[in-house]
Amino acid sequence: MIKSSEVTPENFEIFLRWLNPQIEKAGDEYERLRFRLITFFTSRRCIYADELADVTLNRTIEKVTQLNAETIENKTSYVYAIAKYVYLESLRKEKSFLEIEDKHFTAKPFQEEDVSGICLDKCLGNLEFDQRKFILEYFSESKAQKIALHKKTADNLEISPTALRMKASRIKQKLSVCVKDCIK
Repeated sequence: MIKSSEVTPENFEIFLRWLNPQIEKAGDEYERLRFRLITFFTSRRCIYADELADVTLNRTIEKVTQLNAETIENKTSYVYAIAKYVYLESLRKEKSFLEIEDKHFTAKPFQEEDVSGICLDKCLGNLEFDQRKFILEYFSESKAQKIALHKKTADNLEISPTALRMKASRIKQKLSVCVKDCIK
């Protein structure tokens, strides 16, 4: 949680008078402002929205008593500007802070068999030897090695890279239909 400095009664009174010169209306304005700040933080999914609203108000009180507050034209915008910084600070703190009670740990559900894997093996077994060897080799590498392998394979088969992709696509489509039928 973000730390906030203590507010003295004198500073709080200065802040209330800054909100509204009539002290009764200033109290209402304070409560309305606090509620709006809680809504601001809640809408951003902050866990401690009420505490962040209080931190924002305390920082605003600090600033108002330190500055010439009469020069601030839009008081609500000023408070929200401080709230934005409090929010960003809270995000940084939440990254490094994790409450174990907030997390729900569950075991992975028990799976008897990987049906799709079994079906894929069965369908690969149904392919002709040359097709099975080709498709397994075609998908055996990744990234840069994959590109080099595909170029080498196309050169060995004396076909264009496009023809190689089409051949792989036809075999892959055949496997896809077989696996879907097997799973049903």
